[in-house]
Amino acid sequence: MRLGTHLACIFCVIFHKNAREYTKYSLRFLFHLTKNLMQFMLAEYNLRTRFNQCFLKIYAQKGRNSVSMVYAVANQKGGVGKSTTVVNLGAYLGSRGKRVLCVDIDPQGNTTTGFGIKKKHLKASAYEVLIGKNSIQEAIVRTAFENVSILPARNTLAGAELELSNMDNRMNRLKMQLLTCKLDYDYILIDCPPALGLLTINGLVAADKLLIPMLAEFYALEGLSQLTNTIKVVRSNYNPTLDIGGILFVMFDPRLNVSRQVEEEVEKYFPGKVFQTKIPRNVRLSEAPSHGKPVMYYDRLSKGAEAYMQLGMELLGEKPPEKKRRMLVFGKKRERESE
Repeated sequence: MRLGTHLACIFCVIFHKNAREYTKYSLRFLFHLTKNLMQFMLAEYNLRTRFNQCFLKIYAQKGRNSVSMVYAVANQKGGVGKSTTVVNLGAYLGSRGKRVLCVDIDPQGNTTTGFGIKKKHLKASAYEVLIGKNSIQEAIVRTAFENVSILPARNTLAGAELELSNMDNRMNRLKMQLLTCKLDYDYILIDCPPALGLLTINGLVAADKLLIPMLAEFYALEGLSQLTNTIKVVRSNYNPTLDIGGILFVMFDPRLNVSRQVEEEVEKYFPGKVFQTKIPRNVRLSEAPSHGKPVMYYDRLSKGAEAYMQLGMELLGEKPPEKKRRMLVFGKKRERESE
């Protein structure tokens, strides 16, 4: 039975000309009707969820190696390398033959710039997709880098928060769009803005897992605590399957005591969630965005490129190659495999 039919019955009962005589009975009827309606909606939701799960399993068995994984790269604190991680991780996965879609829902558009996309030449962007003006297929742009596409962002995205607040399904709009193209990609990486708003919530609702870049500083621990509270809210209301896929330390300096202390503290409260790979401070990593290239295409031998290569291998479940360390023996450099 449709929702409109239920509402029509309620309207007729309450506003019947003899409704005063049957107030007690109409309220009882209304209570049971509402209860049955909620049970029906819950059963329909569970049925739809099971159907989607069965469909994805069948699809995975019929020729695809895996169903796409959606990662939201998020942290409520700014300047922690979210866009840098999306650009360089996406480029590495693409170089390994994975079909990657990077979704830029940060109004700053750093991921779009990092791939060398000229914003003024865009016909559509994430803003038009979220408000329903264009489909996601019309806005996706292929980058110059192997197997990597992007849903770009422009400055207009800054006004999307106000427009979304008056729309239906405002928390699910990105997820609904991604469902139409999810099977075309192996990995989808969402660059979320550094704030808790409708754009970030859309990213978390659409994601399967959350990748959290963070600095090895004590202030960053507060931001991580706030983000975990946000995850709990999203899980309980919008996306019950959302899980932390990994915590990534960026601009990491192992020589500092505070870096090691923060790392130990995070591993204590999030066991098994911290990536073994740490992204160091690197000049080449900072220079690459100004050239519109991921660091592996700008300087493949740099420490930043090597770090994101190791992160990509760790994400794929592969063992990173053992590092070689240099030793000075009688004034000459000699390489030996680290133990």
